[in-house]
Amino acid sequence: MNRLARRLGTVATAALMATPALAIPATSASAAVPAISSQAFGMHWMTNGPYPSSMPFSVARIWGGGAPTWAQLEPTGPTPHYTYSTDLLGNTTQTQDGWNPAVWDNTALAKLDSMVDTFRSHGVDPMITLGMTPGWAANGCNHVDSSGHDWGVETCAPVQTAADGSDPWAAYVTFLANRYSGKVHYFELWNEPSLRNGYNDDIGRLAAMQNQAYGILHSFGDKLVSPSIPFTNGNGGSTAPGLSWMGSFFSQSGGKSFDITGLHLYPNDPSVKGGYGPEWSFNTALAGAKKVLAQYGVNHPIWNTEMNVGRIPAGTTVGSGATGAAVVARTFILTTQFKIARTMWYAADDRQWGGTWLENSNYSLSTAGYAYRTVRNLLVGKAPLGCARTTVGTNKWKYTCKFGTTKGHKTLLAVWTTGAKYVLKAPSGVKAYYTVTGAKHATAAGKKFTITHTPVYFYGSFK
Repeated sequence: MNRLARRLGTVATAALMATPALAIPATSASAAVPAISSQAFGMHWMTNGPYPSSMPFSVARIWGGGAPTWAQLEPTGPTPHYTYSTDLLGNTTQTQDGWNPAVWDNTALAKLDSMVDTFRSHGVDPMITLGMTPGWAANGCNHVDSSGHDWGVETCAPVQTAADGSDPWAAYVTFLANRYSGKVHYFELWNEPSLRNGYNDDIGRLAAMQNQAYGILHSFGDKLVSPSIPFTNGNGGSTAPGLSWMGSFFSQSGGKSFDITGLHLYPNDPSVKGGYGPEWSFNTALAGAKKVLAQYGVNHPIWNTEMNVGRIPAGTTVGSGATGAAVVARTFILTTQFKIARTMWYAADDRQWGGTWLENSNYSLSTAGYAYRTVRNLLVGKAPLGCARTTVGTNKWKYTCKFGTTKGHKTLLAVWTTGAKYVLKAPSGVKAYYTVTGAKHATAAGKKFTITHTPVYFYGSFK
């Protein structure tokens, strides 16, 4: 995500359209349900602070902050190569006899190498996001919007043929695939090309670039994630810009040449202000995206490659305390229930853009960070068995989400509400409960709990 674009491009977010909730069906006891993998919990690390070892995660997206882009990795294109000859009178003649290759920046490469190697040393599977275009390789697209803001030549597509006759895009993708062969197995095509901060060129050209990258990466045994699309700049209905862009992209030649669907399931600003941000992401944004995917026959695993709740520039800061803990827990409860294979939080050490902070200013674990660690510890290895949702008002619901064995036996219940707090008696079969930050307490059936926007986890054996 480009920080400036979100400041300028999505501050004015449309009011929510009433949208039917996406059902999360309960699972019968006879059905086998895959257990939640540790790879469902992913992260961005901006290298602002030390590696977040107190916040375990199994996948990482290399994008933003300290991650170098294509423009930084390969800043200098091919240059003419000359030979010189001197005649008997001392006159020197310059003759071009070829081209010097494009120059890679060793400092930027070392930074990318370091990020890849650091993640791998912690058992984390890294994904590199491709782009943005170096100036020497960029097509002459219109990258200035109607308000006069210049989004930069990096948002243009690369030319198909550089001065030396080479294809810059193919060479770039091949270079990275070769350099990180055996180390990086997933590459993401582009960051948020549906917004002007991401891409300002022809959509058909981007689809053709995807088709090229797909073939190159497959030749190395790697996989391609589709360009990641956000949905915060619209109400999530059928005409939302992100959904419309997805449909247009899929209809292009090469538009469906990918292995994994990448989405950015950030909640929009009104839902964050209203206290139901994570729920909007899945009930509205994901529901709309799935309709488009079905319309175009796309049936790949879905990854949420960038996620947070709230945006500092929009005045929807949630923070690092109890409210932050509540939205982090609900985000990962719902993303696993909706079978999103990977969710990559933005970001472990970011306090400049995203509205919910997992670390304090000194990079110690915040209350929200403890909530992340707790929900991961509780859910990994369990099967998502569906959620019951009761509507108690406009955008106000009571949730009970169930987890347990792959055979459908329920051993953990997560309970919260986006409406007014209410009193709940602990269900039959309960043995203990966990707070959102991981404190475990013994309890018994019938004990009264006040249910708020902060999830309570009930542990036991439930019907």
